[in-house]
Amino acid sequence: MKKVILLFIPLIALSLTSCNLDGENYVRYYDFVSIQETNVPAHAVLGDTVSIFSRAAAPNGCWSELQFQMLEYNDSVFLIRATGLYESYEGICPEILVTKDSIFGFIPDTTGTFVFISQSPYRADRFDTLVVTLPLLP
Repeated sequence: MKKVILLFIPLIALSLTSCNLDGENYVRYYDFVSIQETNVPAHAVLGDTVSIFSRAAAPNGCWSELQFQMLEYNDSVFLIRATGLYESYEGICPEILVTKDSIFGFIPDTTGTFVFISQSPYRADRFDTLVVTLPLLP
């Protein structure tokens, strides 16, 4: 009797691990999403806090957790980009546009022209400039 049970244990284990999972396709990854809009003021005064508005958009409801980054490329060039989580079962996604807005507070520490580049995976980069001047004397 023990021999028969010992023969069935590997068969049961094999059948549990070899179940046919036809049709189950789960995908999950983080990737860049499009920057749909960026608003940068044309002028600012040295030391002021400048509000830079940005809106990211993902094409369907499988996207979530949209997050922004503003990275300093060099002293006068900044990159704005967004990422999101894509998660899907069977590739079925609700047909809704997923968006998120963000406002960055930028405080210039020198006068000059600053360039903000909004980066998107399937669009050309968008360039916005901000000219920073000294405050007017009373």
